[in-house]
Amino acid sequence: MAGQAARRRRARPPRASKPRVRTPPRQRKPLERAPRHGRVAVGRINSPWGLRGHVKVTPLTENPARIQPGAILLVRGEPRTVLDVRYPKGYPCVVFEGYEDANAANALRGTLIEIEEAELPDLPDGEHYVHDLIGLEVVDTEGDRIGALAEVLRTGANDVYIVRRRGERDLLLPAIADVVVEVDPDAGRMVVELLPGLLDGGGSEE
Repeated sequence: MAGQAARRRRARPPRASKPRVRTPPRQRKPLERAPRHGRVAVGRINSPWGLRGHVKVTPLTENPARIQPGAILLVRGEPRTVLDVRYPKGYPCVVFEGYEDANAANALRGTLIEIEEAELPDLPDGEHYVHDLIGLEVVDTEGDRIGALAEVLRTGANDVYIVRRRGERDLLLPAIADVVVEVDPDAGRMVVELLPGLLDGGGSEE
């Protein structure tokens, strides 16, 4: 089960003591599908909000302190200080250093907000970060391959693992002890017990 991200807070540096970095307007880049190697996504930028460089952000972290004024995050691979955060409808609208007007902010649509993976704390035994689970080969207790873990859904009761199977419907596995026998990210494998009815459950065509 995915653990919580680290709680790190940074004091906001005085604006007057730091030269202002300006980034000229640029063409919009394609949607970033996955974080860069060695990094973890903590948010995704959607659309601009207002005229002062705010961008709407979908958080991908359980730690709200990650995206606060003064925090230093990676935007397009470069460290950028969070200058301001507002919550007009409950979701963060953020201004990043160097993207402080509407034109510059518009170019950030679809961009992932990242941190270095090394910033994450170690988790207790039996807990795993989501990014460590994605891509694991899923096998049954007999060693037969079922598919690859493609996505982790967060639900009220427990997480659900989506296992992509070649030529068949995706398999939905509840992340409970009766089903998940072993998780070994170092070996790239997850062993599961296929309880009666799991293979007949709903899913989507590949």
